[in-house]
Amino acid sequence: MHKFLTATGAEDPTFKTVAGKLSSLSATLKAGQIKFQIVSQSPPLAYAVAKLVESSATLPALYQFQTTTLPGQSQRTEIPIKAVEYARTELAAPEPVLLQFTDRDREKPISHRLSKNGKLLIGRRPGCQIQIPQQYSFASGHHAEIVPVPGADNSFGNWQICDTSTNGTYINGQKISGCQTLHPDDRITLGYPEPTDRSAELIFKFEYNIASPQPPHGSAGNQTSDPNESLYKELIDCDILCLVINPTVPVSDTEKRLISRANQGRLFKTIAIVDVSAIAREPERVNHNIDAFKQWLKSQNLQGTVALPLIPLHPFYPSPEPMTELAPNVQQECDRFRQFLEQLAIGQREEILMQRFSKKIKEQIAIIEQAYGEKEANLKTRIAKSIALPPVTDLDELDRQIRKTFKQVAENKEKSFREIRVELNKSKSELVDGFSKESLLYKIKQFTDELQPVVTKEKDQVSLCLNSEKMNKSHTIHTHLNRLCYGDMSQWAKDEWQRVFGTYGDGGLQAIFQRTHAAFDFIPGLDLPSASFAANPEFDVYKCLQYSFVEFDNQVSFQDTASGNNLMLWGSAVMGIVGLAMGQPILLMTAGMGVLGKQVAQQQSETAKIEQITENLRKGLCQHYQSLAKSIADNLSQQINLAIEAEKRRFKTLMKTTSDKVCAYMNDMKKGLDYAEKQHKQLQQ
Repeated sequence: MHKFLTATGAEDPTFKTVAGKLSSLSATLKAGQIKFQIVSQSPPLAYAVAKLVESSATLPALYQFQTTTLPGQSQRTEIPIKAVEYARTELAAPEPVLLQFTDRDREKPISHRLSKNGKLLIGRRPGCQIQIPQQYSFASGHHAEIVPVPGADNSFGNWQICDTSTNGTYINGQKISGCQTLHPDDRITLGYPEPTDRSAELIFKFEYNIASPQPPHGSAGNQTSDPNESLYKELIDCDILCLVINPTVPVSDTEKRLISRANQGRLFKTIAIVDVSAIAREPERVNHNIDAFKQWLKSQNLQGTVALPLIPLHPFYPSPEPMTELAPNVQQECDRFRQFLEQLAIGQREEILMQRFSKKIKEQIAIIEQAYGEKEANLKTRIAKSIALPPVTDLDELDRQIRKTFKQVAENKEKSFREIRVELNKSKSELVDGFSKESLLYKIKQFTDELQPVVTKEKDQVSLCLNSEKMNKSHTIHTHLNRLCYGDMSQWAKDEWQRVFGTYGDGGLQAIFQRTHAAFDFIPGLDLPSASFAANPEFDVYKCLQYSFVEFDNQVSFQDTASGNNLMLWGSAVMGIVGLAMGQPILLMTAGMGVLGKQVAQQQSETAKIEQITENLRKGLCQHYQSLAKSIADNLSQQINLAIEAEKRRFKTLMKTTSDKVCAYMNDMKKGLDYAEKQHKQLQQ
């Protein structure tokens, strides 16, 4: 597509512009980072989330983080153009004030908003608010401080930088001594007069919101509209939108509109982080505002679309003091959120990137289609006029061929769907065939047969549990077997649907639709859109597995014939929902444990009893998980069959629509012939 547009760019400037945008998209796609937009009406909250995610060891490589402050309903201060041009002296403290850090490893600079309420530390230490990466070795751990300076009216309108480093701080190439006031576009380099691969550069900036000249009173431009509309469009140009909310106040209309725009833009994920730092201080107000927000999401049918994590962000607020160790509950919530983002990026990065870039490409295609629209319309008109009406004798033959084609399509459809189901059942049988070494049942039996007993003694109690060297140390037997079942089954279902879609029954579902479309090509001038004759390639495996439930209670009793006592082996394991949480399967199992009663080896050796108990436990585990595998296989097979049946119903509807179009086409043809005959008779008279 890019080559075509480049080659034809001389014909139309539009093609050249689109080619340039496609080239830029290609370069961004190669970088492979997910665009993560952090937005908040409170700059400290946006800063806190940025610090939370960027403190991860893995997330900065997977995501391109951007931070933006969302203006409130009365916060967007617009400065008339003339005021900017002729009265700049009145703009002593425009909002916001930024310090941009350009990292050579990032495509875009990182913007840090400066606070009027305290100093910000710059350096390589983790506790610095503006943290410099370790590769910039000329920068000190605590290199410099940015401090707000009050003006004559005691308002904070200026900032100064104070050097606290070993190698020095430079402004526009000149080394400073002590503190120096900053001016717009000052270039700050750390440890060297100019930026290098070891000396970082920061730029001090002011941002102005320029207002367009006001139209005359009563004009169309004076109508009420949201001044942030262009900002919404810019903010949702991402893969994941993360809105950070302060629950001590109700969610604003601006925040709600942003969420609605994100939903309309079909982003891959929308997250609304609620900072619950104040819940201990104002529980009633915080909970009330959270509940009101949840109710609004429900009223907009967004409760299942917007993720709503509750995280205390106060440890990450901007502060001149070094960051302290997180409380356990805070650490747990932060780790859970980071893990969710990491799993999302690792598991679905290609899907996320392709979703955004396919949308971008579709936008460019729409531009091309618009450029070709007029030519295409003219071409269709000429083609329609050039189609000759068949003679009367041929029209009757055409009608017979059409009826024959519909009958043949129906027969082929039944045959193909029947063959697809036969192949699916055959594949499922092979998957759960206990006599095949490639089957899941054999893998389960092989694993349980290799389990070894671990015996421990304490006083007169003997305990036994099974273990395997193949297991991860953090896993139990049940977790391992659960993962084995889940992994094999999900992969089988994915592969099976691909075969149903494109292989089984001489080309799968897709071939059924395509052959049907081709079967009507003999009808001259009939327009059947090929896009309608396509099978659905998607099948949600994880949605099917989400609703598989199994409860397992393992309790075995052995009779000690020598003493009449009962020898009990107790174990319990409950397998929870095989489902998805924060984008990954949750597998909850507890290992079975047996307890041997007192005075076991009176007439029979203790070793023999342990071997017997071990064998019984192996068989129990094997039978349970083989049954589980069969149950999941049946469920997945049923879901695939339901998906096939849905395609069959869609095909039936498509044939009804096609039949209506063909009937309308034939009626038009007959009317045209009747009119032609009438005109011919009039000419003869």
